Amino acid sequence: MTSNAPRSTASSSIQQQQPAAAAAMIFVKKEYFAPAPATSRGQAVRLSADPEGERFAYANGKTIVIRSFSEPEKAWEYTGHTATTTVARFAPSGYYVASGDAAGHVRIWDAKGEDHNLKSQFQPIGGRVNDIAWDGESQRVMAVGEGRGNYGAVFTYDTGNSVGSVSGHSRQINACAMRQRRPFRAITCSDDQTSVFYHGAPYKFATLMADHKGFVQDARFAPSDEYFVTVGSDSRIMLYDAKTGELVRQVAAASPADAHTGTIFAVSWSPDSRLILTSSGDRTCRFWDIEADRLVWTVRIGGESASPDHQQVGNVWAGKHIVSLSLCGDINVLQMDAAAPVKTVHGHQKPITAAALTPSKRLYTGSYDGRLCTWDFSDASSAADDALPLGVAALVQGSTGDARPETAAAALGDRDRVAFGFLDDTLRFVENSGVATTASVALGAAPRSLAIDDSGSVVVAALADDSLVVCRNGRPTRVEVKDTTAAPRAVAMSPAGSGQQQLVAVGFQDESVHLYELRDGDAPALVPTGTRIAANSREISVLAFSPTGDLLATGDAAGKIAVSKTGTGELVTSRWSAHSARVYAIAWSPDGAHAASASLDGHVIVWSLDQPTRRIIIRNAHLGGAAAVFFTDNETVVSAGADAGVKVWAITYD
Repeated sequence: MTSNAPRSTASSSIQQQQPAAAAAMIFVKKEYFAPAPATSRGQAVRLSADPEGERFAYANGKTIVIRSFSEPEKAWEYTGHTATTTVARFAPSGYYVASGDAAGHVRIWDAKGEDHNLKSQFQPIGGRVNDIAWDGESQRVMAVGEGRGNYGAVFTYDTGNSVGSVSGHSRQINACAMRQRRPFRAITCSDDQTSVFYHGAPYKFATLMADHKGFVQDARFAPSDEYFVTVGSDSRIMLYDAKTGELVRQVAAASPADAHTGTIFAVSWSPDSRLILTSSGDRTCRFWDIEADRLVWTVRIGGESASPDHQQVGNVWAGKHIVSLSLCGDINVLQMDAAAPVKTVHGHQKPITAAALTPSKRLYTGSYDGRLCTWDFSDASSAADDALPLGVAALVQGSTGDARPETAAAALGDRDRVAFGFLDDTLRFVENSGVATTASVALGAAPRSLAIDDSGSVVVAALADDSLVVCRNGRPTRVEVKDTTAAPRAVAMSPAGSGQQQLVAVGFQDESVHLYELRDGDAPALVPTGTRIAANSREISVLAFSPTGDLLATGDAAGKIAVSKTGTGELVTSRWSAHSARVYAIAWSPDGAHAASASLDGHVIVWSLDQPTRRIIIRNAHLGGAAAVFFTDNETVVSAGADAGVKVWAITYD
């Protein structure tokens, strides 16, 4: 086991990130809309509740998410891991969380403070950490997983000193649990179809149990510490004595018709130790009475759908809160008197790759796996009785073919319409939170960038095959521009209500930007206005017109942003250059005094037009890259990115 000196990591809510001359400009992380738990088919997901039964924790990407049971819109993040996170467990004391990742690291950090300061870090195994357990004194930690010759370890949480050994398995260990009362005991279960019972502390091998006929997926001690159970791919539930490790019985063995028909991935006990909950790949969750040895209730997820998305791969039972996790990332809230979930919390599991904000303040986001979600920031939504709380996503209804959305644009007129461009070479429109599948348009190549007019009926797209297309009322037409032979990379359309002629800006691979007039007719054409902007030093990656349409912000692949006048091409400023990687998105504030940018470097930066050197840098706003940014008003910025989350930032300029 290796140990690293503790270092503090923060997902701070208040920071100051700008030159000394602009010290008054600050930002506050106002809201955090958490991603859904990451899942993988055929693999269990571990959910953990805090001792108070108020919050639960899970992993997504390099982030550990802590979320409220009763108010799922309230969430917190820990971003200290450098590898993909896999599991997080609260200590019984409630003061610390131990989290593991795919590289075998375990980090122990403060669960109470907002900064989540790091207590200690160790690498107990050489591969993926599948599960973590704490003893009842919150002093000892067991970590198990894939390893390389060593599938687990037991150590003290603060110094990393060994307090036993994990042995007896020949393949990866899937789960572990520790008895909370003395005499201390522990259990591990593995892909080698066995479970191992340990005496402690120090923990040492006591008994090998081979009662399952398949992978053993999960093991949990009852809160009373009288029993523990194991579940597995053979759909069996085995009950054992928690002190001796002796088999008591197979649960409900006399009623085979009640058994699961698929792998049982997770098991949890009720707080009174009378019932257990099992979650299975057969798309059901089942409640079992241990004393009566019978099934008492079944909840079916997804109705009659046979989609694997509804396979249940994780669960947690804390106080009155019962949660089961679907393979698609949906968090299902269960009750024993309801045959279906009483609530389902949706979100993104994969990086957000495209987003658009409509004039009605409805944010649409699309992720790598093709899932589209919507978040309503409007005042009307908050006043509606049936509205979802801000921070809980609604799924966009309709099929997207599971294709990755690459780009999106929202119409700025009265019509609440968004165009999404997908990597399956199609253009799809979303209206009123539904995908208009009949309006799907085949473009012939994947769109790199989209622009839509205020009416929502005309779309201009730059395609991956280096062509431009104009789509009017669902009819695409390829167009050529005669003033350059460079390949187009980004497009934008000026607002129609600006009092000026509506323009189309096209950014090219040769670092230039040209402005065009879109001509109507049976054969749409882009007619050059004669304005050419050459303020960037790399290929253009994004364009954004100011609210009045008289200015154009141009971002490039090197992270530089310039602002120019659309009428003459005259440079206004080229000093917006604090990004270190490709700029993915630029948005203007409604008053046109500021702009915000999102970049591959993960930062979101708010810029001042009047004072170009005055900026607010929100560092590492999104791990892996910030993909989208918007203003909902002059003082509020919304961003989304590769961490699959959406964040709301309150900006103070003075």
